[in-house]
Amino acid sequence: MNWNQLGYLCRLLSPISGLNKAQQEALSAPQHLEIYNDGQKNSPLATKLAKDLKEAEGEQQQRLALSYAALSSTLKEHSFDYKTKLLYLGVLFSVFILVNFIYQQFVIPSFSNVFSQFDVQVTEHMANLARFWLVASIALGLFLMVIILTVNALRQFANLTLLNASSAQLGLIIPKQIRHNYDALVALIEFPLYGALQGDNRELSHLKACQSNGLDIAEELELLVVNKLESLRGDITAHIHRLITVFSILLVILIAHFLMGAYEPLFLMGEIV
Repeated sequence: MNWNQLGYLCRLLSPISGLNKAQQEALSAPQHLEIYNDGQKNSPLATKLAKDLKEAEGEQQQRLALSYAALSSTLKEHSFDYKTKLLYLGVLFSVFILVNFIYQQFVIPSFSNVFSQFDVQVTEHMANLARFWLVASIALGLFLMVIILTVNALRQFANLTLLNASSAQLGLIIPKQIRHNYDALVALIEFPLYGALQGDNRELSHLKACQSNGLDIAEELELLVVNKLESLRGDITAHIHRLITVFSILLVILIAHFLMGAYEPLFLMGEIV
């Protein structure tokens, strides 16, 4: 179940709908829910909330439906696309690897033959450069793979498709702060169901105080979740930008070293001539 489908289910179960139990069950059949699929990916968190909502009864179910009906539009899938940037960096890195390979396989052996005829001892230096470029290229390639895996993992966090941060694939590559903020956001979303079970923070304490004093928390919950979600997505975007910036700088440095090393034999050739 995705967030759109959860929102539809909440509207059915809300007291505002005026539907009886039989009408609610008829309209919550799979063929009706499927209409609200809208290309969104299923979310285990949304599925869990829907299950708990259906299992609730009476006033509790109506209260939960009112609380989560407004959240469905807030929690819908986030536009999270870094394919263009990653594709550009991947193509640029691939071109560098190809040029480097051609230079190592065809250009350096030709220079080595010429230098050996004039008894110029630079073959060891060029061999060291070749080893440096190979190691640096492998390390940078692995870093690019880590970035791609990180982006894919962070997409789960940004779209709220995880029950908690620990259920993320390759969650160890995600910064601790983002994982902590995600769990805090999930605890906030689950507050109408479970209260403050995962430890108090100021948002949960505020909602708890509002609820104990008789205030309907539906609107307050929506506003707090919106702020927390925007903050989380901002942290995710900033982290991805940092990774891409670091990779770009390292790639520029590696290309610069390659160009300097590639032109060095040409200068030696000029001295020989």
